[in-house]
Amino acid sequence: HALCMHYVLNSAPMRGGDLVLVDAGAEYASYASDITRTFPVNGRFTDAQRDLYSAVLSVQQQMISLCCVDSGYSLNEIHRRSTQAMVTELKQIGFHASARDIDDRLYPHHISHYLGMDVHDTVDMSRSQLLKKNMVVTVEPGIYVPYDDKFPKAFQGMGIRIEDDIVVGQSIDDIQNLTALAPKTVEDIEACAAARQTK
Repeated sequence: HALCMHYVLNSAPMRGGDLVLVDAGAEYASYASDITRTFPVNGRFTDAQRDLYSAVLSVQQQMISLCCVDSGYSLNEIHRRSTQAMVTELKQIGFHASARDIDDRLYPHHISHYLGMDVHDTVDMSRSQLLKKNMVVTVEPGIYVPYDDKFPKAFQGMGIRIEDDIVVGQSIDDIQNLTALAPKTVEDIEACAAARQTK
């Protein structure tokens, strides 16, 4: 159900070779969090899954580095840059997708929202305003490849999103990732799965 942005029935069987996307929110001391991880059911990414996951992770890492006052960016500008980065990353793995394809079909959501007392906090703050120190935002690029021969067959049906909660810094050195301890590299995810399987 990766092509469904928020699948909530949670009743579909999971099979080896599938990916699981978990978008979770939690609260602590009345503050909200929002984190997404995508991992393989059997603990090992296929080559195609690894390639697509690595492309999304690269875009996420690039965009996190822009979450500082010194960048002079708003969330909308970071989203625009994430679309450009996604075009570049996907081209390297065989996609011939335009920025319009990315926005309309493959990545149909914004990269970020504000986070605080609520998961989408607050609705009256524009994503066009420049980032300010200590704002907390999500950074969550995603790719959802439909069953359409316009896109490489090896990736069709896959959906991958990676989301972290970021405290905006003054400079790149001040940026804090509040969800950094949740494994997200291919190597860390596979190592966690392998450790679990040996128990």
